[in-house]
Amino acid sequence: MKAKKLLAILLVLAMSVMLFTACGSKDDGKKNNDTNTNTGTEADDNEPADTGDNAGDTSAYPGTPGANEVTFNILSEPPEMFTVTTTDTTSFTIIRHIIENLVMLDADDNVVEGVATDWTVSDDGLTYNFKLREGMTWSNGEPVTAHDFVFGWKSLLNPDFAAPYAYFGYVFKNGQAFYNGEVGEDALGFKALSEYELEVVLEYPTAYFLSQLAFGVFAPLNEKAYNEFGDAYGTDADKMVYNGAFNMTSWEHESKIVLEKNTNYWNADAIQVEKLTAVMINDTNAALNAFKAGEVDIVNLNGEQAELMRSENYPINTYDDGACFYLEYNLNEPALANKNLRKALTYAIDKQAFVDAIVKNSSKAAVGFTPFAVNGLNDKFPNEIGPLLPTVDVDKAKEHYALALEELGVDTVDLTMIADDSDTAVENAAFIQEQLRVNLGIDLKVENMPFKSRLDRMENKDFSIVFAGWGPDYNDPMTFLDLFETGNGNNHTSYTNPEYDALLAKVRTEADPATRMGYLMDLERLLLDDVPISPVYWRSRDYVTSGKIASGVIRTAFQDMNYRYLVLK
Repeated sequence: MKAKKLLAILLVLAMSVMLFTACGSKDDGKKNNDTNTNTGTEADDNEPADTGDNAGDTSAYPGTPGANEVTFNILSEPPEMFTVTTTDTTSFTIIRHIIENLVMLDADDNVVEGVATDWTVSDDGLTYNFKLREGMTWSNGEPVTAHDFVFGWKSLLNPDFAAPYAYFGYVFKNGQAFYNGEVGEDALGFKALSEYELEVVLEYPTAYFLSQLAFGVFAPLNEKAYNEFGDAYGTDADKMVYNGAFNMTSWEHESKIVLEKNTNYWNADAIQVEKLTAVMINDTNAALNAFKAGEVDIVNLNGEQAELMRSENYPINTYDDGACFYLEYNLNEPALANKNLRKALTYAIDKQAFVDAIVKNSSKAAVGFTPFAVNGLNDKFPNEIGPLLPTVDVDKAKEHYALALEELGVDTVDLTMIADDSDTAVENAAFIQEQLRVNLGIDLKVENMPFKSRLDRMENKDFSIVFAGWGPDYNDPMTFLDLFETGNGNNHTSYTNPEYDALLAKVRTEADPATRMGYLMDLERLLLDDVPISPVYWRSRDYVTSGKIASGVIRTAFQDMNYRYLVLK
């Protein structure tokens, strides 16, 4: 067995060649180093992002008056806090502050200790042994043990929960076989060797496995608490338990969430802020006004707001949040099952005009699916594969539309798109609507709704087209490309292609990095030839912080918002 330090060196080498972690996000359009997007997670079409410490004179807006506390905007109500079934960025943002996984990520997205203090890995890369931190407790007084991880991961793979992220558990030996009812619990590749020792056996070597373990769906779950609250678990502050840096002490639905420092947290001495309040302001102008009024300390900015704040010489933070926003098609709809129609829609939207006119920041027109936050073999994945789509091609769009109408035997098509209801999302949808009207003569109807409602519609496949976003859960192209595997819980399109599935199987078992990356590129090419989705833009985000914050804001593609280690002036 190799010691943890040697493993860390090997992982750095491996990841520099090909692999990392990813997660899901919301669509608001900004770039920065300090916060906000989650994990292969559903993004909502609402806000911008960033990572890094604030620099410059922030005295003009000193922030909220409360001592040793910070208020930040999450835009919308978190749909749920049950880590087994959660899929969205907003929920995972809160979970990151209240639940500690085996490992966590530091400000540079490197794996660091969490509940686990040490780990070893076998020479074949299949068996991991984790030593857990003794003395950690849940907020109900129960000790945090290896059994909490076993229970959480079994729940993830329990088909009764129908967890959209259940496929993440397939990394464990017999994970998929267990989900399919082919083997029992005893065959699963993880078990508690003792209260504070956990053994994990993988189905195949996975260089980014440790980074994956920092993602929310791999969180521990206290069985006693879950049995007490049942289906209500994670629906209110008093309907779940906590082992992280903060406890959730209040959840006023559709209004705010209050997190208070967990004095029993193992690293409590490093947590300087006593209270974090997450408010839900989904109107960008209202959010900025609240910031200027000293009611909020961290808010995202749209492009026009960023220019306004720059005109005041106020420092703007920017980061690439790793999210791709795209039109997602329900292939169960007869018209959208037509590939020529999907291609017509894809080519008809001017992606660069969307960025220039709507987003107005350093976001990029998406000429592929997997964004620049994700590494390829020796460079960023989009650089290595090159552009796969034009920013716009109206002539080609019209050619495909004519073919589609002929194949469908109709003179026109009636299409409806669902989208979030924030002011930003409404503006985004209106742009798409106008592009299809002008370039193809299609009268696209739009239904705007709250983020949670949009997710529910997607999960129930109750839509024709949806303007959606996905952010990385770990730093590898698989965090985007395995979404469209047949039967994947996050494959809302119902896309199925045996060739695509076969390529995914090759990626999972291929040991040679160059060959594996070649398969990933083949997947992306195949996906964008079949176009069950139409990429629109790769998001960057802008945000501002108040004068009371000195440092410690973490916003990256893999940690949408992490405010655990904020330092105040």
